[in-house]
Amino acid sequence: MTQCPLSKFACCCFSPKIIFLAISFLGIGLSVLSIFWPKRSIALYQWIMKQFNWQVAPIDEPREVRNTVILGAALGILSSVMFVVAQSKF
Repeated sequence: MTQCPLSKFACCCFSPKIIFLAISFLGIGLSVLSIFWPKRSIALYQWIMKQFNWQVAPIDEPREVRNTVILGAALGILSSVMFVVAQSKF
């Protein structure tokens, strides 16, 4: 295992494998949300933006839902690849 560069400043006890696996699980979770419940995914994004005092609304809702599903599938593929690479490389 390699030495974490932040270990001089803080307790850094996570290995890169654990970090990459956590990110890939988060990506897979968000992709499942976007594929199966795209309107909830859009509502989550709107809620996050509202926390930053931004209001966002889709111009063409059917197109926005379709694009959310497509991008959710792409995120799922990339997250799955990241999971496999993290399992094999580290």
